Amino acid sequence: MADTINTLISKLDTSSDKVAEGVISKLVKISQPAVADLMKAAIDPARPRVRKWSLQALGAIGDKAAAPLLVQALKDERMTVKLHAIRGLARMAHKPSALGIRRLLKDESGGIRVNAIDALVALKAKSAGPAIVPMLNDEQWYVRQHAAIACGELGVKAAVPKLKKQLKTETKKAVLDAATAALVKLSR
Repeated sequence: MADTINTLISKLDTSSDKVAEGVISKLVKISQPAVADLMKAAIDPARPRVRKWSLQALGAIGDKAAAPLLVQALKDERMTVKLHAIRGLARMAHKPSALGIRRLLKDESGGIRVNAIDALVALKAKSAGPAIVPMLNDEQWYVRQHAAIACGELGVKAAVPKLKKQLKTETKKAVLDAATAALVKLSR
């Protein structure tokens, strides 16, 4: 079994999301026996692609023993490591990680910010609402869009004035559509 697990983990050395997700689904079927080897792979700096996909595989398996490793990876200097740690924690539905993920709303990377927003929605982290509202003014349109969606999904009533303002000032249709949908949800 260990050879099978390590062979699968080696196949995570890919730039293809499709290939990685296929390998992850096989590791999920193995489940708990794969966790220890995945945790080793997730901290191996010599194999960055294996490292990032291992974080996501750990999240997909959902073994809470891996949660501290994923939370620690939120602080990694590599953007891809942080990104996959966020996704792994969301897949794991690890609600205690919401605080660490919320800190990434201020990350310099728009990709990290948008994934943090999506993870907070997946975790149903209503307490993150006040931290998401300022994201409605983010420099990146896709972050504004996801922030509007999040405000609607999480029921952030404090966002209503900013969402209404967004309808008057926003130029991106995707953001306008998200703000409109959020206002509909918040008016119920």
